[in-house]
Amino acid sequence: MEQGNYKNYIYDKLFVYGTLQHGQSRNYILRGLKYKKARLLNYRKMEPHSLGFPFIIHDNNSSVNGEIYYGVGKSLLNQIDMIEGEGKLYHRILVRVKLEDDSDIDAYTYYPSEILIKNYT
Repeated sequence: MEQGNYKNYIYDKLFVYGTLQHGQSRNYILRGLKYKKARLLNYRKMEPHSLGFPFIIHDNNSSVNGEIYYGVGKSLLNQIDMIEGEGKLYHRILVRVKLEDDSDIDAYTYYPSEILIKNYT
């Protein structure tokens, strides 16, 4: 579920699917936060070898496994925005994520810029 003016809303949840996941290279940023396994429907994960990190694209026939982190404060989210290149490399969007108990929850995630999509799909 993408919201046009989502930054006016206050959300403290972040869905991650790549280097921010538990055990991955950038997970130290989220250390200490509670997380659960989750799935993002209607997206597909792309992992171009030449890029070195994944991104997601819309795909109505796929889903992406990842994790949802709770209690992601505004300053931490701003820090992650800088790391992810929000506005240039990625865009932070609001999505609906499915938890293991089959419930749905809204969370932020990072969607690639048009440049990434055009050059790596």
